[in-house]
Amino acid sequence: MWLFKGRRYPIKKDASGLSGRKRAFALFSKGKRPSQITKEIPISFRTACRYHADYRKLHHTVPYSTIRRWLRESPEFSEQVIDLLAASLDMSRNEVISRMQKPWGLMQAMKGRWPNYKIERERTEIEDRLLAALEVVKFAELFGQKDPKFVQETLHNIYIERGGH
Repeated sequence: MWLFKGRRYPIKKDASGLSGRKRAFALFSKGKRPSQITKEIPISFRTACRYHADYRKLHHTVPYSTIRRWLRESPEFSEQVIDLLAASLDMSRNEVISRMQKPWGLMQAMKGRWPNYKIERERTEIEDRLLAALEVVKFAELFGQKDPKFVQETLHNIYIERGGH
């Protein structure tokens, strides 16, 4: 039994080798509506509406490359975008700039994924201690050391070296 079914019918292509979906996307990029493209491409209105919804998901009102070019070419535009993002997302300017400098940071912002996009920050003392403990456990496992007394003494020594009491 197959888990995934193949296509029931082959994709219909025109003389130039373009599918109806690709032709529809080209017409949508020229500003045509689903009702207008059904007259030019042999697809149903329902399919045209589905293609239009897919097109809107894939293509923002202004393409990513255009916004990126504007940000590079215009410092005033960049400042406005940073201020707008900082105000709308309730973030500091520095945090917005830091997120914009991350790989695909602008794309993350355009897709509304910034709240889940982690920014590096200073760790607290508890986080430092936990990371140190995890490293000791990792090394103890690596060297086959299973004596809890050894792990406890090592943790204590690391804590004291880092300024603990």
